[in-house]
Formats: sequence, structure tokens, C-alpha cells
Amino acid sequence: MRRARIKVKGEGVYHVVSRIGGRRFLIDDTEKGILLGRIRAAAAFSGVEVYTYALMDNHFHLLIRVPERVDVPEEELRRRMLALYGPERAAKVFALWEKWEAKGNGGRVEDEKRRLRARMYDLSQFVKTFKESYTQDYNRRHDNTGTIWEGRFKSILVEGAYRALMTVAGYIHLNPVRAEVVEAPEQARNTGYGAACAGDALALRGVESLAARAFGCESMGWDAAREACREAMDGALSEEERFADPGVDVYTRGETGAEPGASGGAGRTGDGAVRELLRHRCVGFLHGGAVGRKEFRQALDRLLPERRRQRPEGILDRCRELGLAPVLGVREAS
Repeated sequence: MRRARIKVKGEGVYHVVSRIGGRRFLIDDTEKGILLGRIRAAAAFSGVEVYTYALMDNHFHLLIRVPERVDVPEEELRRRMLALYGPERAAKVFALWEKWEAKGNGGRVEDEKRRLRARMYDLSQFVKTFKESYTQDYNRRHDNTGTIWEGRFKSILVEGAYRALMTVAGYIHLNPVRAEVVEAPEQARNTGYGAACAGDALALRGVESLAARAFGCESMGWDAAREACREAMDGALSEEERFADPGVDVYTRGETGAEPGASGGAGRTGDGAVRELLRHRCVGFLHGGAVGRKEFRQALDRLLPERRRQRPEGILDRCRELGLAPVLGVREAS
């Protein structure tokens, strides 16, 4: 039996985790750069926004936004194929399509385009795309066979509001600190935050977008985004004291009746206590199906009653202390 993945229709924010099989440590700094390239290519193709990430020697974390599905016009489809396949392979595909059309097989071309569009704006297809691509590349370079990954990836639906977003992002950014790889998060070049601090343009854009989403802004500059991430990692996770949280997001808008500034959590935890909590392993961010404030959990009750259940008290670990309510997917047949 395995747990059903909790996904929402339309836009969703997800924490994605996947490990290398056999307890192996295969992803050195060179491999991390290759894997990141595959992730970014798949994101450009899929229409997924990578807020931030942490690439470790035997696993990775991603915090991503999957937008609502839209119709992708022909020109945009070809641009995304170039991003995913590269110029040489994409040119071969385009030439093949022209050959089919010249032979009167235009319907076959349209079927291929529909198949490609169906892979966009989908969490599972996005992860499958870059994991399979990276595995094939890894096997070719290292004379290896079979998958290098340990089973299916884990995904946790994250509430798109300040507390959940910044807590999970802070937890991801602190992975190398917890592993004692670096002393400070800005030193970790294989995280979105550390790479942004080092000037990586795509990482910087992702962290800026993350902070803007958390604070309910259209956009946010790097200095403000960096400070927001620093404060979150140092324990400033109380919405009431950080800013006027509107109390609604894409999952709960118009449904919870939450008042502006409502925490929905377990009340304020001292900054020092939160700082220490984030520097320890939190099962609620790694297993299950969803994490957010109380209102978010209540909204999931209404939207997905058959797909979720509240996490048992015995394994809540640190999530409740951080003012968040973890949710598990129900068991389903393997």
C-alpha cells in the first residue's frame, strides 16, 4: 500500500523530495550542476516555476509552483521544445514533422503536439521528465544501467501563504547546514538561496518570486527577498508580527472566512525556538501529502475529502510547533 499523492486542480505549490537508491552518494558537485540543468530545462518546458532547491549528495529538495494549465500556442510549444531538447534534437523533431505533413500525415503531427502539451503544467510529468533525462545521461556517462532513484518521488502540497512557504523554504535552504556541509546557508552553492547569494540569475529570480508570493506582492527585489529568507531561517515565522497577512490564498480564497492577520497556527513560537526547530529533521516536510495552517487543512477537507486525513498526533514531530498542520494522503493500492 502507498499513500495517494495530494494534488489540487489548477495552481499548486509543492515540496518535492527524491533520493538516490541503495543509500548511495552519487551526486557530487559536477553531477549537481548537471541535475540542476535538467531540472531547469524540464521546468522551462513544463511551465513550472522553481522557487528554490537544495541538491545534496544522495537526494534533492525542490519548492515549485505548478501554474494552472493554459493552452500553449504553436510558437510557444516550439520554444519550450528547444529548451527541453536543445537545438539539435529539436531540429530533428521539427524536420520529422515536416516530412510527415508532406506525406499527408498531418494528423500524426497533431497527435504528437497534443501529447507534448499534455506533459505541461503537471507535477508528476515535470518530475518524470527531468529524472528520466538525468538517469539516461548519468548511465551513459558512467556505464551504468537501470534507475538510480529510490522509488517514487515524494511531494507535499504547501499552502501558498507566508508561514508555510517561508518555513518550508527555510527548511530546504538549511539542508546543507543540518548535514554539516557548510556553516551558513549563504555558503551552500547547491541551494537556491546560496546560488542566488553567489549571483546565479535563475536562482535569484526564483527566490525573489518566492518572497513576493509569501508577502503578497507583485514583485520583490533581491535585497528584500534575501532579508526575508534570512529572517525566516532565523525564526521570524509569525505572520502577525512580520506583516499583515491577508489570510487567504489560492486554496482557501473565499472559503475559510479567515480574518486578515489570522495565524491559524499554534500561536507565536519564540524566534530562537523556531530557529532551532528548523535546524532539525522535520518528518512533516518529508512525508505525507500537505502542510499549511489550520484554515488550509480545513479547506482541503472540503476540496479533497477522499484524498487526505490529518496526521496522527504521535508523528506530528515539529510541524505543530511551527504553527503548521501536516496532512497525510490516504492509503491506496500499490
